[in-house]
Amino acid sequence: MKFRTTPDKCFENLPDYDFAPHYVTLDDDAGGTLDMHYIEAGPKNGPPVVLIHGNPTWCFMWRKIMPRLAEAGFRAIALDLIGMGRSQKPTRMKDYTIARHEKWVREAVFDKLQLNGVHFVLHDWGGIIGLRAVAAHQDCTASVTFSNTGLPVRDPNQPITQMAMPGKGAAFLRKFQLYVRFNPFWRHWNMLAAICTSKLPKEVVAGYAAPYPNFRYLTGNRQFTQMLPTRFDNPMLVDNFRAREKLADFDKPFLCLFSDKDIVAPKGHESVRPFIAGAGQREPVIMKGGSHFLLEDVPQEYGDALLEFLHEIS
Repeated sequence: MKFRTTPDKCFENLPDYDFAPHYVTLDDDAGGTLDMHYIEAGPKNGPPVVLIHGNPTWCFMWRKIMPRLAEAGFRAIALDLIGMGRSQKPTRMKDYTIARHEKWVREAVFDKLQLNGVHFVLHDWGGIIGLRAVAAHQDCTASVTFSNTGLPVRDPNQPITQMAMPGKGAAFLRKFQLYVRFNPFWRHWNMLAAICTSKLPKEVVAGYAAPYPNFRYLTGNRQFTQMLPTRFDNPMLVDNFRAREKLADFDKPFLCLFSDKDIVAPKGHESVRPFIAGAGQREPVIMKGGSHFLLEDVPQEYGDALLEFLHEIS
């Protein structure tokens, strides 16, 4: 598997981002290895909090919450998914699947970092990938915080009678997929800024663009858009269903932490609360004024709610 590595100079002088880079080396499934990047803050012996971003973000999105977790005594670890941020980036879109992302996260968290009693904080695609990792390592998980994400599923026992998912939302996503598929120069940081309810400073927008000095580094981001669930034959859906089945009796603390201006997964909590024991035991927290990228719009409120939850269950 061929890959690219973003030059270190791209990560200099980013706003509110003063974290040393750390790496774990993972199996690339093709006989080679890949380096996954992560940042860390807080005491090494503190309860581990693993934060997993989605698309098109990277661990830069957690820059304001990391110091607060550290100050509260937690060992905060924010991963960069393979292909994004400071992690190495396979060069072909077909190199990326949700199953591979799940494997890479599981290997990083449980095999390489050897974490136990993990509090997971999951956003966007991090919700799907992270929750599947939790399903396979429930004994090593202490809690889950599920933010502006969801777990779309398909019961494999139900026959597929049509390929395209119905509805305006799915139709819009199919158009979006086509746009990105044929636009290798997709500047996703501009889309992120446009979705936010607050006006992002240009330095912050540049921070989200930093890992991608030219279009050749965008492959992982672009492939995530192609894996959106717009067809019933998407293999992710059955894998998600099986993970949800494994999690049915997972009764550890589970917080759904959402925002009211999210246009991507506004009701994503409904995909887990009726089906996962712990998720159903706690009402979702819906913060006002935050877009899908709520860590940019309501970071103080997000941090307050997360820390209240973690202190309550610790």
